Amino acid sequence: MSRILSLIIGLLIIIALVFTGYELGRRMGQGDVQSEIIENYSFVRDIAELASLEVNGVSSINATNLANDGSFTDAMRKMFTEQTVHLSVPYTAKFGVDLKDSAMRIIRKDSIIEIHLPEPRLLSYELRLDRLDASNQSGLFTSASPDLYTGFQKQLYQEGRAQLEANTVYRNQTSIGISHLLERYFKSAGITAICIFDQTVSMQNPKG
Repeated sequence: MSRILSLIIGLLIIIALVFTGYELGRRMGQGDVQSEIIENYSFVRDIAELASLEVNGVSSINATNLANDGSFTDAMRKMFTEQTVHLSVPYTAKFGVDLKDSAMRIIRKDSIIEIHLPEPRLLSYELRLDRLDASNQSGLFTSASPDLYTGFQKQLYQEGRAQLEANTVYRNQTSIGISHLLERYFKSAGITAICIFDQTVSMQNPKG
Protein backbone atom coordinates (compact mmCIF):
# COMPACT_ATOMS: atom_id res chain seq x y z
CA MET A 1 0.00 0.00 0.00
CA SER A 2 2.83 2.38 0.83
CA ARG A 3 4.52 1.50 -2.48
CA ILE A 4 1.37 2.44 -4.42
CA LEU A 5 1.13 5.70 -2.48
CA SER A 6 4.77 6.43 -3.24
CA LEU A 7 4.17 5.76 -6.95
CA ILE A 8 1.17 8.08 -6.97
CA ILE A 9 3.11 10.84 -5.21
CA GLY A 10 6.04 10.39 -7.61
CA LEU A 11 3.71 10.52 -10.61
CA LEU A 12 2.11 13.72 -9.31
CA ILE A 13 5.55 15.28 -8.83
CA ILE A 14 6.54 14.37 -12.40
CA ILE A 15 3.29 15.85 -13.77
CA ALA A 16 3.85 19.02 -11.74
CA LEU A 17 7.41 19.34 -13.04
CA VAL A 18 6.30 18.83 -16.65
CA PHE A 19 3.50 21.39 -16.28
CA THR A 20 5.84 23.90 -14.62
CA GLY A 21 8.44 23.44 -17.36
CA TYR A 22 5.78 23.90 -20.05
CA GLU A 23 4.48 27.10 -18.46
CA LEU A 24 7.96 28.53 -18.06
CA GLY A 25 8.83 27.69 -21.66
CA ARG A 26 5.59 29.17 -22.93
CA ARG A 27 6.07 32.40 -21.00
CA MET A 28 9.69 32.71 -22.05
CA GLY A 29 8.65 32.10 -25.64
CA GLN A 30 6.07 34.85 -25.41
CA GLY A 31 8.69 37.12 -23.93
CA ASP A 32 11.02 36.40 -26.87
CA VAL A 33 8.26 37.16 -29.36
CA GLN A 34 7.31 40.35 -27.55
CA SER A 35 10.97 41.41 -27.37
CA GLU A 36 11.37 40.73 -31.07
CA ILE A 37 8.31 42.82 -31.91
CA ILE A 38 9.52 45.70 -29.72
CA GLU A 39 12.92 45.62 -31.43
CA ASN A 40 11.22 45.62 -34.81
CA TYR A 41 9.61 48.96 -34.03
CA SER A 42 12.99 50.66 -34.25
CA PHE A 43 13.88 48.70 -37.41
CA VAL A 44 10.58 49.59 -39.04
CA ARG A 45 11.07 53.25 -38.16
CA ASP A 46 14.59 53.26 -39.63
CA ILE A 47 13.51 51.44 -42.80
CA ALA A 48 10.53 53.72 -43.32
CA GLU A 49 12.75 56.78 -42.98
CA LEU A 50 15.34 55.33 -45.39
CA ALA A 51 12.59 54.68 -47.93
CA SER A 52 11.66 58.34 -48.18
CA LEU A 53 11.45 59.72 -51.71
CA GLU A 54 13.55 62.71 -52.76
CA VAL A 55 12.28 64.79 -55.66
CA ASN A 56 14.20 67.49 -57.54
CA GLY A 57 12.66 69.95 -59.94
CA VAL A 58 12.27 73.59 -60.91
CA SER A 59 9.57 75.99 -59.72
CA SER A 60 8.85 79.03 -61.83
CA ILE A 61 6.50 81.96 -61.85
CA ASN A 62 5.63 84.59 -64.48
CA ALA A 63 3.80 87.73 -63.47
CA THR A 64 2.87 90.67 -65.69
CA ASN A 65 0.43 93.55 -65.81
CA LEU A 66 0.02 93.14 -69.57
CA ALA A 67 -3.07 91.61 -71.14
CA ASN A 68 -1.18 90.53 -74.28
CA ASP A 69 -4.36 90.99 -76.29
CA GLY A 70 -2.86 93.13 -79.05
CA SER A 71 -4.88 96.20 -78.10
CA PHE A 72 -3.63 99.79 -78.33
CA THR A 73 -4.09 100.20 -74.57
CA ASP A 74 -1.92 97.18 -73.91
CA ALA A 75 0.70 98.49 -76.30
CA MET A 76 0.83 101.78 -74.41
CA ARG A 77 1.05 99.94 -71.09
CA LYS A 78 3.90 97.84 -72.46
CA MET A 79 5.80 100.97 -73.45
CA PHE A 80 5.30 103.05 -70.35
CA THR A 81 4.08 101.04 -67.34
CA GLU A 82 4.93 97.40 -68.01
CA GLN A 83 6.00 95.32 -65.04
CA THR A 84 6.85 91.76 -66.00
CA VAL A 85 8.73 89.43 -63.67
CA HIS A 86 10.02 85.90 -64.28
CA LEU A 87 11.45 83.73 -61.51
CA SER A 88 12.84 80.23 -61.84
CA VAL A 89 14.50 78.32 -59.03
CA PRO A 90 15.39 74.63 -58.45
CA TYR A 91 13.88 72.84 -55.46
CA THR A 92 14.44 69.70 -53.45
CA ALA A 93 11.44 67.98 -51.87
CA LYS A 94 11.19 64.94 -49.60
CA PHE A 95 8.20 62.62 -49.27
CA GLY A 96 7.84 60.09 -46.47
CA VAL A 97 5.95 59.09 -43.34
CA ASP A 98 6.00 61.31 -40.28
CA LEU A 99 6.62 58.96 -37.34
CA LYS A 100 7.34 61.60 -34.71
CA ASP A 101 3.81 61.96 -33.40
CA SER A 102 2.18 58.93 -34.97
CA ALA A 103 0.96 55.79 -33.25
CA MET A 104 2.78 53.24 -35.39
CA ARG A 105 1.41 49.77 -34.74
CA ILE A 106 2.73 46.28 -35.48
CA ILE A 107 0.23 43.45 -35.21
CA ARG A 108 1.57 39.90 -35.45
CA LYS A 109 -0.57 36.90 -36.33
CA ASP A 110 1.56 33.76 -36.56
CA SER A 111 3.82 34.33 -39.59
CA ILE A 112 2.00 37.46 -40.79
CA ILE A 113 2.73 40.97 -39.59
CA GLU A 114 0.54 43.99 -40.18
CA ILE A 115 2.49 47.25 -40.08
CA HIS A 116 0.29 50.31 -39.66
CA LEU A 117 1.91 53.58 -40.72
CA PRO A 118 0.59 57.07 -41.40
CA GLU A 119 0.02 58.01 -45.03
CA PRO A 120 3.08 59.41 -46.83
CA ARG A 121 3.12 63.17 -47.27
CA LEU A 122 5.42 66.03 -48.18
CA LEU A 123 7.95 66.30 -45.35
CA SER A 124 10.16 69.09 -46.65
CA TYR A 125 10.35 71.54 -49.52
CA GLU A 126 13.43 73.69 -50.06
CA LEU A 127 14.04 76.30 -52.74
CA ARG A 128 17.64 76.59 -53.94
CA LEU A 129 17.72 80.39 -53.88
CA ASP A 130 21.46 80.33 -54.54
CA ARG A 131 20.54 79.17 -58.07
CA LEU A 132 17.70 81.62 -58.58
CA ASP A 133 17.16 82.83 -62.15
CA ALA A 134 15.29 86.15 -62.22
CA SER A 135 14.45 88.64 -64.94
CA ASN A 136 12.40 91.82 -65.04
CA GLN A 137 11.00 93.96 -67.82
CA SER A 138 9.81 97.47 -66.98
CA GLY A 139 8.19 100.29 -68.93
CA LEU A 140 9.65 103.78 -69.25
CA PHE A 141 7.75 105.07 -66.24
CA THR A 142 8.25 101.97 -64.09
CA SER A 143 11.29 101.25 -61.96
CA ALA A 144 12.09 98.02 -60.19
CA SER A 145 12.06 98.38 -56.42
CA PRO A 146 14.67 96.57 -54.27
CA ASP A 147 11.92 94.38 -52.78
CA LEU A 148 10.37 93.50 -56.12
CA TYR A 149 11.33 89.83 -56.00
CA THR A 150 10.62 89.26 -52.31
CA GLY A 151 6.85 88.94 -52.66
CA PHE A 152 7.16 86.78 -55.78
CA GLN A 153 9.59 84.44 -54.03
CA LYS A 154 7.05 83.95 -51.24
CA GLN A 155 4.31 83.29 -53.79
CA LEU A 156 6.58 80.89 -55.67
CA TYR A 157 7.27 78.94 -52.48
CA GLN A 158 3.61 78.74 -51.46
CA GLU A 159 2.37 77.67 -54.89
CA GLY A 160 5.18 75.14 -55.41
CA ARG A 161 4.64 73.56 -51.99
CA ALA A 162 0.86 73.37 -52.50
CA GLN A 163 1.32 71.61 -55.85
CA LEU A 164 3.65 69.01 -54.34
CA GLU A 165 1.40 68.43 -51.33
CA ALA A 166 -1.41 67.57 -53.74
CA ASN A 167 0.77 65.28 -55.87
CA THR A 168 -0.63 61.76 -55.45
CA VAL A 169 1.98 60.19 -57.77
CA TYR A 170 4.88 60.96 -55.44
CA ARG A 171 2.90 59.84 -52.39
CA ASN A 172 2.03 56.53 -54.09
CA GLN A 173 5.67 55.99 -55.09
CA THR A 174 6.69 56.53 -51.49
CA SER A 175 4.10 54.00 -50.24
CA ILE A 176 5.31 51.39 -52.73
CA GLY A 177 8.96 51.95 -51.83
CA ILE A 178 8.34 51.61 -48.09
CA SER A 179 6.19 48.49 -48.58
CA HIS A 180 8.78 46.73 -50.75
CA LEU A 181 11.62 47.40 -48.31
CA LEU A 182 9.66 46.17 -45.29
CA GLU A 183 8.41 43.10 -47.16
CA ARG A 184 11.97 42.12 -48.10
CA TYR A 185 13.21 42.73 -44.56
CA PHE A 186 10.66 40.44 -42.90
CA LYS A 187 10.70 37.86 -45.70
CA SER A 188 14.27 36.93 -44.75
CA ALA A 189 12.88 35.92 -41.32
CA GLY A 190 10.06 33.87 -42.85
CA ILE A 191 7.45 36.50 -42.03
CA THR A 192 4.93 37.99 -44.43
CA ALA A 193 4.66 41.76 -43.93
CA ILE A 194 1.58 43.74 -44.94
CA CYS A 195 1.90 47.53 -44.87
CA ILE A 196 -1.27 49.48 -44.16
CA PHE A 197 -1.16 53.26 -44.48
CA ASP A 198 -3.82 54.70 -42.22
CA GLN A 199 -5.45 58.01 -42.99
CA THR A 200 -5.05 60.71 -40.37
CA VAL A 201 -8.47 61.83 -39.19
CA SER A 202 -8.72 65.18 -37.44
CA MET A 203 -11.48 65.30 -34.85
CA GLN A 204 -13.47 68.48 -34.58
CA ASN A 205 -15.97 69.42 -31.91
CA PRO A 206 -19.47 69.71 -33.32
CA LYS A 207 -20.94 73.16 -33.20
CA GLY A 208 -24.02 73.36 -31.11
